[in-house]
Amino acid sequence: MHANHYNLDYLKQVFQGNDAMVLRILDIFEEEVPKYFAEMSLLADAGQWGGLHPLAHKAKSSIGMLGMQRLLTEVLVVENLSRTEGDVAELSAALSRAKTQLGTALEALRSDRAGGLLHSPKLGSEGQDKAVDRHNDGRLYRA
Repeated sequence: MHANHYNLDYLKQVFQGNDAMVLRILDIFEEEVPKYFAEMSLLADAGQWGGLHPLAHKAKSSIGMLGMQRLLTEVLVVENLSRTEGDVAELSAALSRAKTQLGTALEALRSDRAGGLLHSPKLGSEGQDKAVDRHNDGRLYRA
């Protein structure tokens, strides 16, 4: 597991061993958070820095739940600087670092999922087939 990029302890605690729910949260994260970053990039490219903070705010709870501390640090900078109309150069740099961190974290998650490292022993090979369905894109879906 890429412990430097994410930590699923919080989700495992919240869902009390329901690994199918943890996997579902990962699916949602992979689908939604990159959209927030794409929209933030569009706004930044258009010079609409003040519009970044609502998107950064939405993203930070998901990022925090997955224990992505490095990414969370950058997203908090983006949120705060865009809300307070702070230093645009630092805001741009923080957004760039955040996008890099997101890419690295997503790559680590996808790699671990594809390699089977995020499957629970509870699911096992028999239970896994019943609990989730693997699609061609490598993502897992609850059955």
